[in-house]
Amino acid sequence: MLNFNQYVVLSRQCGKTIAAVARYLWVYQFGTSNSEIMFMHKDHGGSKGNLKSLRAMRDALPSYLQFSSTVNAEGKKLKVPNTVVMMQHPYNNNKINTYPSARTKDSANNLGRGCTIPVQYYDEFAFMPYNEIVFMAAVPAFSRASENAKKNGAPYGMLITTTPGDLLTDSGQYAYTIRNKATPWREEYYDLSYPELLGLRDSNRESNFFLVEYSYKQLGKGADYFKNISIDMQSNWPAIRREILLEWAEQALDCPFTQEELDIIKNYNKEPIRTVLFGKFKQYQFNIYEDIDLSYPPIIGVDVSGATFRDSSAITVIDSKTTKVCATLNCNYIPADDLADVIYELITKYMPNAICSVEKNGVELLELKEVA
Repeated sequence: MLNFNQYVVLSRQCGKTIAAVARYLWVYQFGTSNSEIMFMHKDHGGSKGNLKSLRAMRDALPSYLQFSSTVNAEGKKLKVPNTVVMMQHPYNNNKINTYPSARTKDSANNLGRGCTIPVQYYDEFAFMPYNEIVFMAAVPAFSRASENAKKNGAPYGMLITTTPGDLLTDSGQYAYTIRNKATPWREEYYDLSYPELLGLRDSNRESNFFLVEYSYKQLGKGADYFKNISIDMQSNWPAIRREILLEWAEQALDCPFTQEELDIIKNYNKEPIRTVLFGKFKQYQFNIYEDIDLSYPPIIGVDVSGATFRDSSAITVIDSKTTKVCATLNCNYIPADDLADVIYELITKYMPNAICSVEKNGVELLELKEVA
């Protein structure tokens, strides 16, 4: 509702497209006037299917809220443009247009340049042919349209919804790049004010997208759901991992590890037991995996990247008694001065007896405020 750009990843059949279409139905019916909404998909059939779903939702509203037709001064019912590829509101003149996917690089570039539209929806973005060319060409056009919408108090924003793509494809790799740059959304952020959310978004110098990603468990689905859908998908584990477990395929042509080795490593993955947020806007997530006995000095290792070349800065906390990794922070957009602030707060507030080792790798890390 605040017009932030969003990158939404949910398991299949958990409502991501339906929720998006419901939002756009409100925008189309009541949220603005003389505006346009863009539906794009990995193929034209998909975007037309989303428009069909929106039309069905509208027709399910009470008749006095549908506004599906109008009448002239003589009381005669007038037709408005309404086809399988577009629809136009008879009263507020809003339009929803569906767009086909690009078949060539030139058509992708032309498609993106024509997107001077303030409300843009990209569904199944990780599977959209030439998605990088389309997106990069569309951004300047969208920027101009969204500025005008913002001045008029009208809705605007980009929404990307997708399931994880194949990293062996260009479209999958580009979708994964946008995902990794976006600011991860946390439920604690619902309590922030609009200026605080702006600060949170703007603190990420790599992206203005929020990454909204929930597992099937977080969406209220349990073991029975996973069992039944695995049977329905005929135990096709690559597909299950992608569509249900939201895993991006790690295997690449130049990967030194086999898929079996990667699967073994994945078995050791753990979910954090809690998260502590650092930074002025609480934008840096420090994940805690085990409680640590602070009577023994914890060891803090810091890998500094300076938020350059898409590399991540990382903090790893090790229990010096058990040598287990107990907590981590990993962020690919944290600048060096913010990293110094995080280390300072971590040690002075939570681990005053810690041993801190900062990697010297050519990145100029600012003074750690007497922590070194």
